[in-house]
Amino acid sequence: MTGAPASRRTPGAWSFAAFMLATLGVVLWPFAAPRRPAALLMTVWGQPFEDALFRDRYARGFEAAHPGTRVEYQRHADLETKYLAWHTRGRGPELMRLRVTDYHLMVERGMLMPLGARIEAMPEAERRALLGAIPPALLEPLRIGGDLFALPEDSAQFGLYFNPDLFDAYNREHPQHPISYPSEAWTWEDLRDAAARLTRRSESGDVLVAGFDMVVWEWPIMHFILQAGGELWRDDGLRTRIDGEPAAAALMFLASLVRDGSWSPEFVRAGTMGPDARFASGRVAMYLDGSWMAPSFETRAPGLRFAVAPPPRGERDVAIAGSVLWGISAHARDPEGAWELLRFVVADEQAREYWDALRVAPPANLNVLTSRAFRSASGLPDPARPGEYIVPPMPEADFEAKAAWLVRAMTPGPGGEVRAIVPAGLYQPLLERELRGVLQAFLERPEAATAARARDLLAGAAARVHAQIDADRRAKGLAPAP
Repeated sequence: MTGAPASRRTPGAWSFAAFMLATLGVVLWPFAAPRRPAALLMTVWGQPFEDALFRDRYARGFEAAHPGTRVEYQRHADLETKYLAWHTRGRGPELMRLRVTDYHLMVERGMLMPLGARIEAMPEAERRALLGAIPPALLEPLRIGGDLFALPEDSAQFGLYFNPDLFDAYNREHPQHPISYPSEAWTWEDLRDAAARLTRRSESGDVLVAGFDMVVWEWPIMHFILQAGGELWRDDGLRTRIDGEPAAAALMFLASLVRDGSWSPEFVRAGTMGPDARFASGRVAMYLDGSWMAPSFETRAPGLRFAVAPPPRGERDVAIAGSVLWGISAHARDPEGAWELLRFVVADEQAREYWDALRVAPPANLNVLTSRAFRSASGLPDPARPGEYIVPPMPEADFEAKAAWLVRAMTPGPGGEVRAIVPAGLYQPLLERELRGVLQAFLERPEAATAARARDLLAGAAARVHAQIDADRRAKGLAPAP
């Protein structure tokens, strides 16, 4: 029967052949061409209103650009725990939003797919465009063993918010000795002098207007250490350098603001009664915080007039910065679809939309930063209140006061030097916990704020970090760090 012409085959033979083909299809299907999953899973954290960007513009925009592809969008409150739980079960999203402080640990655990091979496989012009748009200071900290495992979405910056009305009031009262608005030329001493002079007290000694304020957490101490000329880590990331003189100088400068009476630190996070609330109410002249606070102040205090300047410089003209990244799970069901989705969300158009909608941080895209589009933002309208906004728009007239400093922070200095430094490394979260404790312990006892105490606290923190690193290395069968 095998060699008989088709016209001579019997109905029974056709049925048998069809049965055999169907059987072979069931047996061999897993080893044939793999079937793409029904949807690409995209995971983010954030506020519900941010769905208007990540879901409605990113996920739905990708679907529109790739007909037949569906993106399953999920927003979770505790993504770090979920990522780890998924990883232990051999699962993971096609597109993962993650923090730079978690990046190195996720790479070590094998949670992220390496991107280097796919980047190298791109046409040269596309590869140059992709990597050339990312500020080098954001890209280089992500290289591990010569490879990249994520690409940056943004870079939150540390800036000096100030209330021009309080400066103007002081200058009217002291026309012979006015205080200029903060600028990129300001130094630590300019900040200290202005903070002391702008502080106003009642006859009973109560502070009516504080010259300076900030939240006590890990960013400020890292910021001032870097500005003092210090470093957080040795090049190999296995030994910290916070026990040097620059770190002690940073602590002593902060203590000088307390001794001058221009700053009364509180050891609470920002909130309804915290430093940010006092700035919003007009009771603080200068406030050091992240770029994410600008739309927050506009929402909470529509009548507040404020501007933002680069942080006053110390020995170095640098500032602390952060970054949010996009990566692909090592267990992604559709790596090729995931790579297409990642490239989509970091492209110029989506980077413009990120700034246009949220304004919490400048996008990690030099093309957008240097474009006209960065000079204004549409914000996010409130769907429940016509005419109101969840994220206020920024007209171009406000660019110089509220966003020009971000362009300076994200672009290299005249000599190509980096201005915004993003701390990253396998043990960075451990160091940040220790530094937060050091800053609080030092400032809680201003009467004991001496250089010797600063050195003791920093040495103790460094010793604890090194002990934890060496314990971790022993658990991996490695020798202690040299």
